[in-house]
Amino acid sequence: MKRILHYGLQRSGTNVLETYLKQNFKIELLNNNLERANTLHKHFRLYEDKQYIPEIQFANDLTFNSFAEYEKSFKIEKKVEAILVISKDPYSWYLSYLNWAKKCSWPKVNYHYIEEYNRFHEKWIAFGKEDHRISFVRYIDLIENPKQVLTQLKSKHQLSLKFFKQIFGINNNISKVSESDTFTKSNLKFYTQKEYLNKLGNIEIMAINNLINPSIMAELGYPMESIV
Repeated sequence: MKRILHYGLQRSGTNVLETYLKQNFKIELLNNNLERANTLHKHFRLYEDKQYIPEIQFANDLTFNSFAEYEKSFKIEKKVEAILVISKDPYSWYLSYLNWAKKCSWPKVNYHYIEEYNRFHEKWIAFGKEDHRISFVRYIDLIENPKQVLTQLKSKHQLSLKFFKQIFGINNNISKVSESDTFTKSNLKFYTQKEYLNKLGNIEIMAINNLINPSIMAELGYPMESIV
């Protein structure tokens, strides 16, 4: 049974990834999601610029110069064998994050949320270059072709399928996860056909393009979007 951690900003698909992992593989998730400022929390803000933490429950003053330092902070006896970091493209993520902030009555911030997106992913990308156990998953790939994504993770991290999955194969169809509405064909189309760009509008697309770090886009494999 592989011991795994998974991370991502809110509205990046962490619950979707977790559901797929639990349904298909013999794993033990080591995240501590009760303490939101804990380094084992799936949404932990590990970047240095703490002023970009949008909600006080996630506030922390911890900084790490290397992944090895970060791992020491876990304070768990079990060895972490794989770390999965999920992301959405910044455009669909920003729209969802903005709505989430309103739903949860987060306080207004004096910066653009894309500035936090930059810092969160910059740090994980840097850590990913230091440790082979870290893998990056794109939400769009997970909802478009979950079997392919899960098969790749299985191969890289030597994950074992649950007994019935060994017989019937990887489950590549989930419709409901916590903190989200039922996922429909319409929801899939919203992402695959990038309908969220129409909801954002040109002003927000321009703002994101001006703020997003191009190296993050390249590392995670996202294209810069044009004005609609």
